[in-house]
Amino acid sequence: MAIFKWLYSHLGGVGADYSGWQNTYPQLQAVDDTTRYTTDQAVQISTVYACVDRLCSTMASLPLEVFKLDRDGHKLPDNACNLSQIFRESPSYALTPYEFISLMTQQWALRGNAYALIVRHTDKTVKSLTPLSADQMEVYQDETGRLVYRYYNRNSEYVEYKPEQILHWKMNLGNGIVGLSKLEFMRATLNEAVNAQATAVDLYRTHGKQGGILTSDVILNNKQKNEVAEQFAKARHGGIPVINANLHFQALTLTPAQTELLASRKWGVEEICRWFGVPPALVQNDGGDTGSIEEALQLFYKTTILPMCVSLEQSIMKRVPCVDERFNHEVRFKLSALNRANDRDRASINAQLVQNGIKTRNEIRIEEGLPTVEGADSLTAQNNLQPLENLGSADASQTPQTPLREEPIRQ
Repeated sequence: MAIFKWLYSHLGGVGADYSGWQNTYPQLQAVDDTTRYTTDQAVQISTVYACVDRLCSTMASLPLEVFKLDRDGHKLPDNACNLSQIFRESPSYALTPYEFISLMTQQWALRGNAYALIVRHTDKTVKSLTPLSADQMEVYQDETGRLVYRYYNRNSEYVEYKPEQILHWKMNLGNGIVGLSKLEFMRATLNEAVNAQATAVDLYRTHGKQGGILTSDVILNNKQKNEVAEQFAKARHGGIPVINANLHFQALTLTPAQTELLASRKWGVEEICRWFGVPPALVQNDGGDTGSIEEALQLFYKTTILPMCVSLEQSIMKRVPCVDERFNHEVRFKLSALNRANDRDRASINAQLVQNGIKTRNEIRIEEGLPTVEGADSLTAQNNLQPLENLGSADASQTPQTPLREEPIRQ
C-alpha cells in the first residue's frame, strides 16, 4: 500500500500531505538494477540530445511578447515595459533571450523543473533573470504551505531563497510543487539505449568477431595453446590462421542478427521520442514523405510546444512581474513565428488576415521587415458575399452595362 500512497500524493491526490523536502525521483524503479544517469551522460545518447535540442531551439526561437490591458480589456503591445526589455533584449548580463529560454527548456525537459533567480530594482521591477541548475536545487514546504528554495554550490554550501525570488517552471506531472525528473523516470529506457550503443561499439571494435571457446580432441600442452592463440589473434587483424590440430569452435555470444541490434536501436529512438513528446520523423531525418513530416510538425506544435508555452507563460506571470505589472500585463509567446522559415504558409496567412480585416497591410509589412506605404493603414475586407435572398438580382450601380445600339441591316 505504500507505493499507492506515494503515487497518490505525488500525482496530486486530494488531501495529500506535501510538507517536507520535495522528491522528484521515483520511490521504486519499474526495472531493477538500472543505472542512474546524469544530464551529461544522458545527452551523449544521440536521440536524447536531438529531442532536447528540438525542444530548446523551438521554444527559444519564439518571441516572448508583453501586452498591456487597457480599461476596455484590449491587449496592446507594451514595448516600453520593463518585462519587454528583459525578454526581448537581455534577461541577464551574460545571456541573450534565446540562450535564457534554451537553458530553461533544457532543465525543464531533463529534470522536470527549471529555476531562475529573480534580481529586482529598488522599485521591485525585474533587473535580471539568471538560470539555476535543477540538480543543485532543493524545495521545502512547511505545514503552512510556505516554500523555501535551497540552492547548493560545489562546496555543499547553500543559499535559501523565498518563492518571490525564484522563477519556477515545473513539468505538469508532479505534485503541484515540483515536477517529476524525467531522467529518473526513464532510467530503464536509457539503460536499454546505452547497452545497445555499447554493443554496437564493441561489435565494430572487435571487427564483428564472435567470442567463444576452442575445444580439442586431444590434450594440448601450453606451447601448443599459445600457438593456437597467436594464430587466432592474427585472424582478428586480417591474417590467415594456420592450425594443424583438430579444433572445434563454440560461440558464446550472439550475432548482431540474432540480437536484432539494428531493430533494437531503431525502437530505442521511438521509445525516447515518446518520453519527450517529439515525433520520430523530426529526429531520424530519414528522408520520409514530405506530407507526413508536415503532419508531424503540426502535431509537435499543438501537443508539445503549445502546452510548454502556456505553462511557461503562467509561471512567468506568477512570480516575475512586480505588483503593478501583474494585474494589467500579460506575456505570450508569438506562435506565428513558427512560420518564419516557411514563406508560402506565411504569405497565405498574411493574405487571409488582410482580406478579412484582421490586420492592415502596413502591419503585415512591418512584420515582414518592409517600410510602410501611404494609404495602407486601413482595415480592408472583400465584399463579394451576398445574402441568399439577393442571389439572382443585379445591382445596376455595381454592374456596369453597355447600352445597345441598333445598326441598320446592310444589303
